[in-house]
Amino acid sequence: MRFWEVLDLQLVMGWIDKGGILMWPLILFSILALWIFLERLIHLRRANGDAERLFEIVGEQLANDKPDGAYQLVRTSPGPVAAVFRALLLAPPQSKADLEELAMMQARQEHQRLTRRLSLLNLIAGLAPLVGLLGTVVGMVRAFQTVATAQGPVNPSTLAGGIWEALLTTVAGLVVAIPALLFHHYLDQRIRRLTFQMDHYGTALIRLLTQKEPMDA
Repeated sequence: MRFWEVLDLQLVMGWIDKGGILMWPLILFSILALWIFLERLIHLRRANGDAERLFEIVGEQLANDKPDGAYQLVRTSPGPVAAVFRALLLAPPQSKADLEELAMMQARQEHQRLTRRLSLLNLIAGLAPLVGLLGTVVGMVRAFQTVATAQGPVNPSTLAGGIWEALLTTVAGLVVAIPALLFHHYLDQRIRRLTFQMDHYGTALIRLLTQKEPMDA
Protein backbone atom coordinates (compact mmCIF):
# COMPACT_ATOMS: atom_id res chain seq x y z
CA MET A 1 0.00 0.00 0.00
CA ARG A 2 1.37 3.37 -1.00
CA PHE A 3 1.77 6.09 1.63
CA TRP A 4 -0.57 8.54 -0.07
CA GLU A 5 -3.31 5.91 -0.10
CA VAL A 6 -3.29 6.05 3.70
CA LEU A 7 -4.27 9.70 3.46
CA ASP A 8 -7.34 8.88 1.34
CA LEU A 9 -10.40 9.99 3.31
CA GLN A 10 -12.59 7.14 2.19
CA LEU A 11 -9.96 4.59 3.16
CA VAL A 12 -9.52 6.16 6.60
CA MET A 13 -13.28 6.29 7.18
CA GLY A 14 -13.48 2.65 6.14
CA TRP A 15 -10.84 1.72 8.71
CA ILE A 16 -12.70 3.68 11.39
CA ASP A 17 -15.91 1.84 10.54
CA LYS A 18 -14.22 -1.58 10.59
CA GLY A 19 -12.38 -0.77 13.81
CA GLY A 20 -15.63 -0.47 15.71
CA ILE A 21 -17.03 1.88 18.29
CA LEU A 22 -13.78 2.18 20.27
CA MET A 23 -12.21 4.02 17.33
CA TRP A 24 -14.26 7.09 18.21
CA PRO A 25 -12.77 7.59 21.69
CA LEU A 26 -9.34 7.28 20.08
CA ILE A 27 -10.26 9.97 17.57
CA LEU A 28 -11.41 12.16 20.47
CA PHE A 29 -8.11 11.47 22.28
CA SER A 30 -6.11 12.51 19.21
CA ILE A 31 -8.01 15.79 18.82
CA LEU A 32 -7.71 16.55 22.53
CA ALA A 33 -3.99 15.73 22.61
CA LEU A 34 -3.28 17.98 19.63
CA TRP A 35 -5.32 20.82 21.14
CA ILE A 36 -3.52 20.57 24.50
CA PHE A 37 -0.13 20.55 22.78
CA LEU A 38 -0.85 23.60 20.63
CA GLU A 39 -2.45 25.55 23.50
CA ARG A 40 0.45 24.82 25.86
CA LEU A 41 3.00 25.53 23.15
CA ILE A 42 1.52 28.98 22.54
CA HIS A 43 1.40 29.64 26.29
CA LEU A 44 5.04 28.59 26.78
CA ARG A 45 6.23 30.71 23.87
CA ARG A 46 4.59 33.74 25.43
CA ALA A 47 6.16 32.88 28.78
CA ASN A 48 9.63 32.31 27.35
CA GLY A 49 11.21 35.73 27.84
CA ASP A 50 14.90 36.57 28.03
CA ALA A 51 15.37 35.91 31.74
CA GLU A 52 19.10 36.63 31.71
CA ARG A 53 18.66 40.01 30.05
CA LEU A 54 15.76 40.86 32.38
CA PHE A 55 17.87 40.09 35.42
CA GLU A 56 20.74 42.22 34.10
CA ILE A 57 18.51 45.26 33.59
CA VAL A 58 16.80 44.82 36.95
CA GLY A 59 20.20 44.55 38.59
CA GLU A 60 21.32 47.77 36.90
CA GLN A 61 18.19 49.57 38.10
CA LEU A 62 18.71 48.40 41.67
CA ALA A 63 22.41 49.30 41.55
CA ASN A 64 21.40 52.83 40.49
CA ASP A 65 18.88 53.05 43.35
CA LYS A 66 15.92 52.91 40.95
CA PRO A 67 13.67 50.18 42.39
CA ASP A 68 10.60 51.83 40.81
CA GLY A 69 12.16 51.49 37.38
CA ALA A 70 13.00 47.85 38.09
CA TYR A 71 9.44 47.12 39.11
CA GLN A 72 7.94 48.88 36.08
CA LEU A 73 10.17 46.76 33.88
CA VAL A 74 9.13 43.43 35.37
CA ARG A 75 5.49 44.56 35.53
CA THR A 76 5.39 44.83 31.74
CA SER A 77 7.53 41.75 31.07
CA PRO A 78 5.93 38.36 30.33
CA GLY A 79 6.88 35.02 31.76
CA PRO A 80 7.19 33.26 35.11
CA VAL A 81 10.60 34.73 35.92
CA ALA A 82 9.16 38.24 35.69
CA ALA A 83 6.30 37.13 37.96
CA VAL A 84 8.79 35.98 40.61
CA PHE A 85 10.66 39.28 40.27
CA ARG A 86 7.41 41.22 40.73
CA ALA A 87 6.63 39.36 43.94
CA LEU A 88 10.11 40.02 45.32
CA LEU A 89 10.24 43.69 44.34
CA LEU A 90 6.83 44.39 45.86
CA ALA A 91 7.70 42.66 49.13
CA PRO A 92 8.28 44.85 52.19
CA PRO A 93 11.72 44.66 53.83
CA GLN A 94 12.20 41.17 55.23
CA SER A 95 14.86 38.57 55.84
CA LYS A 96 16.54 36.48 53.18
CA ALA A 97 14.70 33.38 54.39
CA ASP A 98 11.34 35.16 54.06
CA LEU A 99 12.20 36.32 50.55
CA GLU A 100 13.21 32.79 49.58
CA GLU A 101 9.91 31.46 50.86
CA LEU A 102 8.05 34.17 48.95
CA ALA A 103 9.92 33.35 45.75
CA MET A 104 9.24 29.65 46.22
CA MET A 105 5.50 30.25 46.70
CA GLN A 106 5.32 32.43 43.58
CA ALA A 107 7.35 29.88 41.60
CA ARG A 108 4.91 27.14 42.63
CA GLN A 109 1.99 29.20 41.36
CA GLU A 110 3.75 29.82 38.06
CA HIS A 111 4.69 26.14 37.75
CA GLN A 112 1.07 25.19 38.27
CA ARG A 113 0.06 27.53 35.44
CA LEU A 114 2.75 26.13 33.16
CA THR A 115 1.81 22.50 33.76
CA ARG A 116 -1.93 22.99 33.35
CA ARG A 117 -3.48 20.14 31.28
CA LEU A 118 -0.16 18.29 31.02
CA SER A 119 -1.46 15.53 33.29
CA LEU A 120 -4.37 15.04 30.89
CA LEU A 121 -1.95 14.75 27.97
CA ASN A 122 0.03 12.15 29.90
CA LEU A 123 -3.19 10.28 30.67
CA ILE A 124 -4.08 10.18 26.97
CA ALA A 125 -0.63 8.81 26.12
CA GLY A 126 -1.12 5.98 28.61
CA LEU A 127 -4.81 5.32 28.00
CA ALA A 128 -4.90 5.28 24.19
CA PRO A 129 -2.92 2.01 23.77
CA LEU A 130 -5.12 0.32 26.38
CA VAL A 131 -8.29 1.40 24.61
CA GLY A 132 -6.81 0.18 21.33
CA LEU A 133 -5.89 -3.14 22.91
CA LEU A 134 -9.39 -3.48 24.34
CA GLY A 135 -10.83 -2.94 20.88
CA THR A 136 -8.54 -5.60 19.46
CA VAL A 137 -9.46 -8.13 22.16
CA VAL A 138 -13.17 -7.50 21.59
CA GLY A 139 -12.67 -7.87 17.84
CA MET A 140 -10.73 -11.10 18.28
CA VAL A 141 -13.47 -12.51 20.50
CA ARG A 142 -16.02 -11.72 17.82
CA ALA A 143 -13.86 -13.25 15.10
CA PHE A 144 -13.39 -16.53 16.97
CA GLN A 145 -17.02 -16.53 18.03
CA THR A 146 -17.92 -16.44 14.35
CA VAL A 147 -15.63 -19.42 13.76
CA ALA A 148 -17.12 -21.32 16.71
CA THR A 149 -20.69 -20.86 15.50
CA ALA A 150 -19.94 -21.51 11.84
CA GLN A 151 -21.49 -24.61 10.24
CA GLY A 152 -19.05 -26.65 8.22
CA PRO A 153 -15.48 -25.73 7.18
CA VAL A 154 -14.28 -22.23 8.04
CA ASN A 155 -12.91 -20.04 5.27
CA PRO A 156 -9.43 -18.89 6.40
CA SER A 157 -9.94 -15.54 4.69
CA THR A 158 -12.96 -14.88 6.87
CA LEU A 159 -10.94 -15.46 10.03
CA ALA A 160 -8.00 -13.42 8.73
CA GLY A 161 -10.36 -10.57 7.81
CA GLY A 162 -11.81 -10.51 11.32
CA ILE A 163 -8.34 -10.50 12.88
CA TRP A 164 -6.91 -7.64 10.83
CA GLU A 165 -10.02 -5.57 11.45
CA ALA A 166 -9.62 -6.22 15.18
CA LEU A 167 -5.99 -5.09 15.06
CA LEU A 168 -7.01 -1.70 13.65
CA THR A 169 -7.82 -0.34 17.09
CA THR A 170 -4.38 -1.31 18.41
CA VAL A 171 -2.80 0.53 15.49
CA ALA A 172 -5.03 3.55 16.14
CA GLY A 173 -4.17 3.51 19.85
CA LEU A 174 -0.45 3.57 19.12
CA VAL A 175 -0.89 6.27 16.49
CA VAL A 176 -2.53 8.44 19.16
CA ALA A 177 -0.24 7.49 22.06
CA ILE A 178 3.15 7.95 20.44
CA PRO A 179 2.65 11.61 19.39
CA ALA A 180 0.95 12.37 22.71
CA LEU A 181 3.96 10.98 24.57
CA LEU A 182 6.34 13.03 22.42
CA PHE A 183 4.21 16.14 22.94
CA HIS A 184 4.30 15.63 26.71
CA HIS A 185 8.07 15.11 26.75
CA TYR A 186 8.71 18.24 24.68
CA LEU A 187 6.48 20.44 26.82
CA ASP A 188 7.90 18.96 30.03
CA GLN A 189 11.46 19.80 28.97
CA ARG A 190 10.52 23.41 28.21
CA ILE A 191 8.78 23.72 31.58
CA ARG A 192 11.84 22.30 33.33
CA ARG A 193 13.99 25.04 31.75
CA LEU A 194 11.58 27.74 32.89
CA THR A 195 11.46 26.24 36.38
CA PHE A 196 15.24 26.29 36.57
CA GLN A 197 15.28 29.94 35.46
CA MET A 198 12.76 30.89 38.15
CA ASP A 199 14.89 29.24 40.82
CA HIS A 200 18.24 30.51 39.51
CA TYR A 201 17.36 34.13 38.80
CA GLY A 202 15.00 34.36 41.78
CA THR A 203 17.87 33.37 44.07
CA ALA A 204 20.17 35.85 42.33
CA LEU A 205 17.67 38.68 42.78
CA ILE A 206 17.26 37.84 46.46
CA ARG A 207 20.99 38.30 46.88
CA LEU A 208 20.71 41.76 45.37
CA LEU A 209 17.70 42.69 47.47
CA THR A 210 19.37 41.63 50.72
CA GLN A 211 22.22 43.98 49.88
CA LYS A 212 19.87 46.89 49.15
CA GLU A 213 16.69 48.16 50.69
CA PRO A 214 13.70 46.80 48.74
CA MET A 215 11.12 49.23 47.40
CA ASP A 216 8.00 49.84 49.45
CA ALA A 217 4.79 48.22 48.26
